[in-house]
Amino acid sequence: MVVTLKLKFLTILLFFQLFSSVFSKTIFHVPSLIVSEDRVFSLKDIFEDIKVDRTISYIVNDKLVYKKEDLFKILFGLLNSYYEEYEIVFDSEVIEIIYKKDSTNNLEYINLESFIRDTIKEYDKELIINNINITNVPNNIVSADVTRISQSNDKIYLNISINENNEKIRYVSAIVEVAKYQKIPVYSQDLKRGTLINESLTQQATNNILNINYKPVDVNLLNSGKYELTKDVKKGEVVNALYLKKIPDIKAGDILSVIIEADGIKVTTFARSMTNGNFGEIISARNTETGIIISGQLVEGPALIIKLGGQEYEKN
Repeated sequence: MVVTLKLKFLTILLFFQLFSSVFSKTIFHVPSLIVSEDRVFSLKDIFEDIKVDRTISYIVNDKLVYKKEDLFKILFGLLNSYYEEYEIVFDSEVIEIIYKKDSTNNLEYINLESFIRDTIKEYDKELIINNINITNVPNNIVSADVTRISQSNDKIYLNISINENNEKIRYVSAIVEVAKYQKIPVYSQDLKRGTLINESLTQQATNNILNINYKPVDVNLLNSGKYELTKDVKKGEVVNALYLKKIPDIKAGDILSVIIEADGIKVTTFARSMTNGNFGEIISARNTETGIIISGQLVEGPALIIKLGGQEYEKN
């Protein structure tokens, strides 16, 4: 009776040992298709819950293909260092590993048009953007950097380096049409060539100065009536200094008083202007008695002021 009980006990114990051994074995399941979220193919790409990760290979062309026998040898060598009782089970004879970026990542994509607008604002805060023309722009831009910026009249040209999906660098170009509005003088009526211009013949108008090819006018001289037109103009046309002729205060051949100052002594004589000139300018004149050419500053009178030591004389 006692022997029988002992045999039964040993049988039950052996059964539990075998049962425990079978169910304690770790099963590693290898699917036929494995997706990696980076270009490093590792153990965790196959077995998510594995405690120790090891690199198997690198995914160069977005895809790897293994035969069951080859991958088994690699996995056996890696797993054998950490597990005693385990089994590797394959779903197929051929296993594919593909690289696919995780679409659920938290990358912050930028809007290229907004980036360009901020760039233009830094370039010149007074500019108003009328239009942005970009071609071949990807959607998933992680970062952007301006490599070149240039301007021609009302157009700004941008070369931009962009990082697409945090992995691919591309280059795009953009043309931005801009405006800078200012009040500038325009003609208030149609006028003929030779007309003396003064403030009453002009008015202020707001224009985009970037697409107007003009030379600004000295407003003080404009108001003084010292400009005359060199061509016919229409009402509303911008007052362009390129088509204005400044009327000189004296003309070549005019007789001037000459005041020579030296050590508190003033000597007055007369000379004939050799060029047109305006008050404040340095001009040359020929002494009417001696024929000597002298240089001095033209002042109202008109007169030529010469301070000895600062002028040069020369005979004809």
